[in-house]
Amino acid sequence: MMEIFRILDEMELLLKGSKKLPFTGGKSLVEANRFLDRVDRIRAILPEELESARQLLSEKDRIVNEAFSEANQYIEQYRSEAARMVDDSEITRNAMSVAEEIIAKGERVSEQIRRDAEEYADGVLGHIEYVLRKGLDTVVQGRDQIRIQAEDEVR
Repeated sequence: MMEIFRILDEMELLLKGSKKLPFTGGKSLVEANRFLDRVDRIRAILPEELESARQLLSEKDRIVNEAFSEANQYIEQYRSEAARMVDDSEITRNAMSVAEEIIAKGERVSEQIRRDAEEYADGVLGHIEYVLRKGLDTVVQGRDQIRIQAEDEVR
């Protein structure tokens, strides 16, 4: 990811350091080969970034599945605990109350784990989306500038 930013910085410096053409409203002359070389390097790196995003999605799924599994274990454990306490006496009524509290706590813990896992995954994916969009915007701008310069040279 950092490599893409470094290449984008190089492209920005290449554009900023290019010679300005007089009487063109600030248009610049850029060495197309150098600029296109950087575009090719970004294209080579993007599949790696996309694979990283796929791995993060897979990791998110694993975390969510673990959270569901852990939550179900809590619930099952507390239900089993409640079943063992069944009796017709005062102890039974107290046990049922405690069991309901334990089950409610297990369900709250389960929901919190699930929310945390989803928030983490959403944050990571949001960051990757931002990075990829920024990179794509820069590539589109670069291509537009090259196209405009090519059209100006034809005129």
